[in-house]
Amino acid sequence: MNKTSIEWTHRPGTTGMTWNPIRFRDANGTVGWACTHASPGCVNCYAEAINKRLGTGLPFNVPSLKAGEFFLDEKILQQPLKTKKPCTIFVGDMFDLFHEAIPAEMITSVFEVMEAAEQHTFQVLTKRASRIDPVLYGEEGHSYLGGGDYVGNVWMGVSVESQKYADERIPLLLQTPAAVRFLSVEPQLEVVDLRRVIDPRFGTCLDIDALSGIATHKDDNHSTTPTDKIDWVICGGESGPHARPFNLAWAESLRDQCKAAGVAFFMKQAGSKPFIHRFRKDVDFKDERMSVKIGSIEISHRGFKMKDRKGGDPSEWPESLRVREFPEARQAA
Repeated sequence: MNKTSIEWTHRPGTTGMTWNPIRFRDANGTVGWACTHASPGCVNCYAEAINKRLGTGLPFNVPSLKAGEFFLDEKILQQPLKTKKPCTIFVGDMFDLFHEAIPAEMITSVFEVMEAAEQHTFQVLTKRASRIDPVLYGEEGHSYLGGGDYVGNVWMGVSVESQKYADERIPLLLQTPAAVRFLSVEPQLEVVDLRRVIDPRFGTCLDIDALSGIATHKDDNHSTTPTDKIDWVICGGESGPHARPFNLAWAESLRDQCKAAGVAFFMKQAGSKPFIHRFRKDVDFKDERMSVKIGSIEISHRGFKMKDRKGGDPSEWPESLRVREFPEARQAA
């Protein structure tokens, strides 16, 4: 395990850590990490860049996967059990724990250690939401939990960089029992409405308010039924030399949605290319202008740069976005 600067692991009373017990070995025996791009949020993957410098040197793509194999590093796997001081641990910041190429047995071995290391809180974040239930509840033949139970110190989350992936991944997360269900809306690439998530498995006939836990059935005279809900929303812009623009109005929308529903909101960073609508009067930034063209209409925005190259210093943000809340975990049965 390694101490990390990732802000959403810095919970009071714990040490923020990352943990990567599943590694990748290429045909030459070089050890690093591996993954593949799942959606547009992966385009500028920091883990891929690190692997090219310090790991196997391979990109995160399918040909690279075919050039080696995943393996459990037993020494790293046991580290949480040997660390007694409470930590908040981001699991797999260098890979996706539920990647299709990782055998289910490896994933359940990781969960067994997490359950045994009850002094820690583990945060699992994936873009492969469709694989969570099959692995944890037995459809792949490796039943770990069963009976709808969950591990009380494991938080489950999905990445949702746009509305499309909010619609695809959130309903799958909501059907997964967890102490905390959370979203990483980072890098946020557009406005995302969590109050109206359309489950693609049911088309437009089912809308889900993921923050209040209410589903609306349009084909049944707009009847509503309770469902599970999201407990925590993390938001942030992209950093790095190829970062895509991040409109702080998108973050404000998420903050307002969470506030109205009583859901914890965590603003991680403004990213390397934040911008703000020029009609905003409450912030005075003096840098370059940016414009977005919608059809034949061009809308100008005011872009700005921050001293922190990742936009991670809350003192440089609009005061309304200086929010870093943590959720309360529900108790396991």
